[in-house]
Amino acid sequence: MNEENTQKLFKEFPEFFKHSENIQESLMAFGFEYSDGWFDLTYKLCKDIRDWFIKHRGKIPEEFYLTQCKEKFGGLRFYISCAPKEIHDMIHKAEEESYTICEICGKPGKLRDDLGWWLTLCNKHYEEKRKNK
Repeated sequence: MNEENTQKLFKEFPEFFKHSENIQESLMAFGFEYSDGWFDLTYKLCKDIRDWFIKHRGKIPEEFYLTQCKEKFGGLRFYISCAPKEIHDMIHKAEEESYTICEICGKPGKLRDDLGWWLTLCNKHYEEKRKNK
């Protein structure tokens, strides 16, 4: 993800990224290991998690933070330190949704497995990747 989007998430949700400089606690020092097409999905997920914690716990627990956000097998992976089932359910839903969103541009996409690696791409970005293969 580009630096502007990364910083927007870090600034808006500082409690989630409190260990982002310490690679012994979190791999977020490497940033978001996917393209900008999933920014909106990531932003919504972070907002939903924050809103759930505020509504049900009054605050974000000190022990909660993100440990890694990356693409794997064409889908979003959103790893956290610890959280209740409701938060894990939100994450699972966003991870599933990522298989319908182009990782590059955010338009509707689908999982592609014939490029030598798995990616979720729209038709335009799929064709570009196929030509450059």
